[in-house]
Amino acid sequence: MKSNPKKMYVFMLLLLLFGCLWMIYNIHYLKIKQLDPSYPLIIDVSASVDGYLSIKNLLITYIIPLLLFYRFFIEDEHPHIMVRLTSRAHIYRRRTIQVLISSFIYAFSILLNHFAGVFIFDRFHFISLNFWNICLLNLALLTCIYFSIGMLYYFIFDFSNSIIAMAGTFFICFLLYMVKSQLNIAWGPASAANVIDPLLSSGITGYYSLIMIGKELLLSIVMILLGLFAIEKKDFMFGVSDD
Repeated sequence: MKSNPKKMYVFMLLLLLFGCLWMIYNIHYLKIKQLDPSYPLIIDVSASVDGYLSIKNLLITYIIPLLLFYRFFIEDEHPHIMVRLTSRAHIYRRRTIQVLISSFIYAFSILLNHFAGVFIFDRFHFISLNFWNICLLNLALLTCIYFSIGMLYYFIFDFSNSIIAMAGTFFICFLLYMVKSQLNIAWGPASAANVIDPLLSSGITGYYSLIMIGKELLLSIVMILLGLFAIEKKDFMFGVSDD
């Protein structure tokens, strides 16, 4: 059983990691802001092309830490846990809830640092643009995306093992990014990972971002149904996690 103090410790390390990454990616813009107080820092630090919230980082660079985060936060399939659960549906429901909570925590960690950074260094534009509303929309979208990725990981895991599941999930995320960057498709997880940038530049409206949330929720439901199929086929006879 993974204890709550250990989970809190990992969460604090996660905040520290993303806090350091935010400063590293945005140090150049912070220097410009220091020289020119009127500079709209909020625009450049929220860019989806490169930097802290780039699609590449959200869908590729941050995926391996995400999958490791799942492996720490979500209970392993040890025998003493499995025997207490009444059915495969019970096992699956328990794990799905843990994936959802873990996805929210991970997305929250990423965006909390961005939220705090913009508030501290560009408070005028933070307030004038109602930045907290935009961050909430992106939090909902990113949570749905990471939840779908988590369900994809466990779908592969139920037919193989953790190493194959991590490699397969990373490859699919990489493929999604390449499809977005090469073909520039109108919708997909890679398009919805960062909506802060297009919302600030009026590239999309708040109404359209709600439609995007609906699409990501639909994808999450599809992944839940696929995972339910996988858990029914899973062989628990070995009784222990393969980690």
